Amino acid sequence: MKDVRKILGIISVVIFLVLHVQTASAMADSKSSYHQRVPILLYHHLTDNYDMAQSSVNISPKKFEEHMLALKKAGYNTITFKDYYNHVVYGNKLPENPLIITFDDGYSSNYEYAYPILKRLGMKATIFIVTSRVGEVEGVTYPHFDWDQAREMERSGVIDIQSHSDLHLDMTKLDRAKAQFELRRSRYLIEKELGKTFHVFAYPYGLFNAELQDMAQKAGYKVQVIVGDKGVNCREEGLTQLKRLTVFGNTSGEQLLKMIQDNMEYCKK
Repeated sequence: MKDVRKILGIISVVIFLVLHVQTASAMADSKSSYHQRVPILLYHHLTDNYDMAQSSVNISPKKFEEHMLALKKAGYNTITFKDYYNHVVYGNKLPENPLIITFDDGYSSNYEYAYPILKRLGMKATIFIVTSRVGEVEGVTYPHFDWDQAREMERSGVIDIQSHSDLHLDMTKLDRAKAQFELRRSRYLIEKELGKTFHVFAYPYGLFNAELQDMAQKAGYKVQVIVGDKGVNCREEGLTQLKRLTVFGNTSGEQLLKMIQDNMEYCKK
């Protein structure tokens, strides 16, 4: 009888130690995940011919590929905004060195150059489109891809198409009705054409205010993205002001990696 009690006692101690180790490990993982930092990069148009004064919105396909290869070699793993949303809201784990790549406006060059490069390298990106300009090739600065091309990219799993408004106006200067139209019209078209149910909004020119943030949430946007050119994103900062780093076309792959690292400190702890 004493031997039985002794064995049961030993088993109880072992179970306690196992549970204690598992709990401590889970808490450590949770803490590490909670403070995980996520950079978001911003690109626009890909072309071989551009004025270097416009390098904030232009990059050559070759240079873009150099950037992607540098990120991949450095161990960065591209994720989607839905991945990040699930991390913030539900605590889902992200891969090591998570990174989000974005493009604004929806230019045809994204389809012609960026999409094949990303697909070949097994990387993902989000393109924020101006819905009134989808398919336009005349009367715009650069041609825009059409809905068929958008559907192709969406179905590939490589590209996530999201909203950059309908007319690309400074929404802080619009009255409430027009601002609501910009938010709801663009969401409606993306949902109608692509069958999406998860919506992200990138403010034109990165300009926003508290009223617009409230309207965007009420219009069904789960995530809101701005342009700060400084800092990365952490779970505790929420989902309504995700910061992005503008990537210049004259930046080397090595300089891109340094820029990301230099901004890693700008995140609440």
